[in-house]
Amino acid sequence: MTRSKGGSRSLEILHELVDWGLTARWSDFPREVQALARDLTLDCVGCALGGVVTTKGQAALAAARDHPRSPGISVPGLRRGAEPWSAVLAWGELVNALEFDADLTPCHVSPFVFPASWVSGEQADRPGQSVLESVVIGHEVTARLAGRMPGLRSLSGTARHPRYRFRQRWSAYNTGIVGSVVSQVRLQGGGPREAHRSLGIAAGLCPVPLSSRFFLTPRPTDGKYGLPGGVSLAARVSVDLAFAGYGGDEAALLGPNGLLTILGNGPADLTGLTKDLGETWRIRDSVFKRFPTGGVGHVGLDLFERFLRETGTSPEEIEEVRVTSDPIVEVPVLANRTVTTGPDAQFSLAWGFAVLPYYPPGPAWQSTAAREDARVRRLFSKVKVRGDPEVVRDLYRQLVTEHLPYVRRRPTSVEVRTRHGTWRRSEDLAEGYPERPLSPKDLREKFLTNAGVLLPPAEARNLYSRLVDLGSSRGLGAVGKLLRVPPRLGARL
Repeated sequence: MTRSKGGSRSLEILHELVDWGLTARWSDFPREVQALARDLTLDCVGCALGGVVTTKGQAALAAARDHPRSPGISVPGLRRGAEPWSAVLAWGELVNALEFDADLTPCHVSPFVFPASWVSGEQADRPGQSVLESVVIGHEVTARLAGRMPGLRSLSGTARHPRYRFRQRWSAYNTGIVGSVVSQVRLQGGGPREAHRSLGIAAGLCPVPLSSRFFLTPRPTDGKYGLPGGVSLAARVSVDLAFAGYGGDEAALLGPNGLLTILGNGPADLTGLTKDLGETWRIRDSVFKRFPTGGVGHVGLDLFERFLRETGTSPEEIEEVRVTSDPIVEVPVLANRTVTTGPDAQFSLAWGFAVLPYYPPGPAWQSTAAREDARVRRLFSKVKVRGDPEVVRDLYRQLVTEHLPYVRRRPTSVEVRTRHGTWRRSEDLAEGYPERPLSPKDLREKFLTNAGVLLPPAEARNLYSRLVDLGSSRGLGAVGKLLRVPPRLGARL
């Protein structure tokens, strides 16, 4: 596929972004960005290990198990290797299975782009540094495009009297296919020709935006807001076809009636998208989750955890917990009070407050034991979560006055009433946000908690150490082999 001499400015900007993604090198990345690539890789692998016990993860593993290859690609929970397409699908679903993977506002990015880096890196046994470069590129390209799609919320009116509307169609997740394609082409040694051809094919395979349906459906399924493994697989198929000579339409992404022009709520605005490449890094906005739940609830969970720590109150003494936050907390999937499955537990915001005092954050939050625990159920009945109209003013300031492409602050208040009195606190940001980063110790503990469902402690610690030093690894294959362990007997949620 060649460039169109008379192409639109949007296509030129996309070409600039792709070309940067293919040529940027490790030495071009600030140390903080290099460290983020390592931490995101650690987090993705840890979440995938924890995800093997979920129904979503088990189904993805079953699909990959039906397509073995020797030596193949390593997938957590499979002793034998899998062929690349199945491995990409499984990795995407496993990373996202617990809803514990990092956010990169305005949406999840890691499970849509990390599989490309891992699978292509292991297939060619690329050095760890090359894989980490690819992780940066996949996240940066996707986050930049996602931030230019029309947002989930529509705000109008004035700063004093703002009006808030939840959009019925939202398409930011779909931009993951672009970052996934670019990172795969890069690791497979392709250039602009292969990348542009792959993107033209990927535009025809990209799923329609059903993420808003997820928010408006009371009971979530394993598919949630979209299948990261499916998007990753579509990207991989596109790249393999392009390298085999399959033609692609270069305008299929941004030309007239192109994907990013007609998708969701309207065209992406790419004006100025590439002017600060290599200077401003969107990957720095990554939010590492401390809780395996929807990110909108994390500020409140931080506050509730602070209440338990500061007061030493027994959860049995709590009479009521009131949480007020972003009005999005009242959409059906987040307001759900029927928790009988893992996805229910991931998105019912009240559930996190009920389970926090009794189970450590991780796979246990979504376990059958937790869902059937009478103590959790009693506290669950006492938790009330509602939207705060005053927060709309802050959302207006962020999205309209400050021209942010996404919501960065989440003003939240938590009020806990006991027979001894009432405790109240408010906060805008949770731990794990860039302004309040998790410590290396926190990230290590999270990794080991997740890895513990698959690996014995010594093996989990060894894998963690190998991933910390991935940048100096001579090939990803040796690290991947450490994942070839079947789940422990009975390890299911």
